[in-house]
Amino acid sequence: MFIWSNKFETKLDLVDTQHKNLFDLMNKLCVHIKNGTKSDAELDSAIRLLIHYSKTHLHDEELLMQDSQIDNRFFTRHRMEHNSFLYDVDRFSEFSTSDDSSTDKADKIVRFIAFWLIFHILGTDLVMAEQIACIKSGMTPQQAFETVKDQKLDSVTVKMMLDAVMNLWMDSKNAHANLEEKYKGLEIKCKNLQEKCTDLESKIQTVLVETIDYESDFRPFDLYK
Repeated sequence: MFIWSNKFETKLDLVDTQHKNLFDLMNKLCVHIKNGTKSDAELDSAIRLLIHYSKTHLHDEELLMQDSQIDNRFFTRHRMEHNSFLYDVDRFSEFSTSDDSSTDKADKIVRFIAFWLIFHILGTDLVMAEQIACIKSGMTPQQAFETVKDQKLDSVTVKMMLDAVMNLWMDSKNAHANLEEKYKGLEIKCKNLQEKCTDLESKIQTVLVETIDYESDFRPFDLYK
């Protein structure tokens, strides 16, 4: 379960509401995964809903930044983080093995989205919120950017971010190990297949040689001789 904290609050109604909705979707999935109360099809549908809502949230967040006329330097960096997340989510199935159950896949995607979101909120969204607040108070976007380039972090927030990063790293490491094992298995299968092909080529060559020898020795019976 992923617990909502006031540390995540940006004081932007739309952003906070969508963040809370994402936590709610993830926690509902966690309960279903733990209790096994959903079929594979239902789990897949819940995952698609979570991913779709995540993409919608990022899109809305970018529109909010544009409407607030936030400095383009920050907008570009922020959008790059979004695009990196979207790239990883769209290709997430590549990190799953054929042996993974729907429950395993759901668990992996929920963990990835949750820990990425926690790190992103604390490290980037709170900076965005402060810059928007500065702009609303009368600063230019450039002044707001120079005033609030980075988030001032307390020890609790730093620990939350480190925990999120470590979990993302561990999950990525495990996924890489699974892919490496899968690759080794494919290498063995390819090697076996090559050996079979070589053996088959040898047999075909033997048959061809025997056929040629047979044809050269063959003398048809001439009835009119």
